[in-house]
Amino acid sequence: MDFDHILNRRNTNTWKWDGEGKDALYPMGTADMDFPMPQEIQHALQEKISQGILSYAADKSYFADAVVSYLNKRDGLELNPKSVIPGTSLMSVYKLLLDAFSTEGDGVILQTPVFGGIFQVTKNNNRKIYENQLVFDEHTKTWHVNMEELEQLCSLQDTKVLVITNPGNPTANVFTKEELEEMVRITSENDVVIISDEVHSDLYYDDRKHTSILNVTDRAVLLTSSAKVFGIPGLKTAITIIPDEELFKIFAHVNMRAKMDVIDLGLVGMSAGYTQCKYYIDELRTYLQKSKDICVDWFNQHDIKVTLSTPQASYLFWLDFRKWNLDNTTLESLLRKYGIVFSNGVEFGGNHNEGYMRMNVATSHAQLLAALNALEKCYQENLGSFIKL
Repeated sequence: MDFDHILNRRNTNTWKWDGEGKDALYPMGTADMDFPMPQEIQHALQEKISQGILSYAADKSYFADAVVSYLNKRDGLELNPKSVIPGTSLMSVYKLLLDAFSTEGDGVILQTPVFGGIFQVTKNNNRKIYENQLVFDEHTKTWHVNMEELEQLCSLQDTKVLVITNPGNPTANVFTKEELEEMVRITSENDVVIISDEVHSDLYYDDRKHTSILNVTDRAVLLTSSAKVFGIPGLKTAITIIPDEELFKIFAHVNMRAKMDVIDLGLVGMSAGYTQCKYYIDELRTYLQKSKDICVDWFNQHDIKVTLSTPQASYLFWLDFRKWNLDNTTLESLLRKYGIVFSNGVEFGGNHNEGYMRMNVATSHAQLLAALNALEKCYQENLGSFIKL
């Protein structure tokens, strides 16, 4: 797969290039890759459409079988296909999970900074957000859980749910098995349900391996999708896996009341990816490893007073601009003058992300380096002579 060749998506009604990134040279905010989807997925979708009618699916079991087989090979999970529930969009499913395991006014623990969709859906559904803010290690430039604070929050009477993202979005951190085991211990002692967003779990760096929450306990909810790794977010298909029978029944009841369903194209496309496209994931991981190395080396060699959190997984990297002493609105506007669009840090929950930006590196190496050089030019022409930290 030639990942150096990226598609020209201008004027294709693509949010990344025609919405958020309109008129920008380097739109690197939205979590949408610039690489084409695998040919096998395109062919599967085209074959389905060529039938002439997009009808209701008679059998969806092939999808669950594909998911279970893939996760068994990747993570060693032994799952019952009946524990797999497809749904439409991760955030729509997350809303139903909140309804299943909490009610309005209940406490939900979010480990901030966290994907803005999770924060907003939790807030919009009138849950009380308890922030278990991740702790930054200045030496390793990685993020970790404050377990003592987590234990305190889980012990509160109204706390019902802990949401984790593994790998982290936007921090690109990964949880070790030991960290997951400690979180499981804390939540089980307090009867708190874990919902684990593992949508970026295919893309790890430096020979790391993913540890799913379901490698540690059956009594948890796994929320995932192959949309990010195969470049098919527009299919709006999510996967919920709940091995525990009691939790499964609770969610299945809520899901039935909402009549949540998923378009057959989503099942067809994602199944093709899981059953035919491991080569694509392997080649993409190799390419993004180089992208990660380019970024780490570049920030080590260019003193522009920006700290890159060490990326352990995913193509979404977390940048600390606080030494620029600009509010995020001003920072966003300044970067756009140099053709750069990042995701604004304040979108990622809480009140602690002023001065941060999220950068999507899933583009060609040439485009990535050009964006980094534009970032350096922005610094030199506007801030270099003023910042002496």
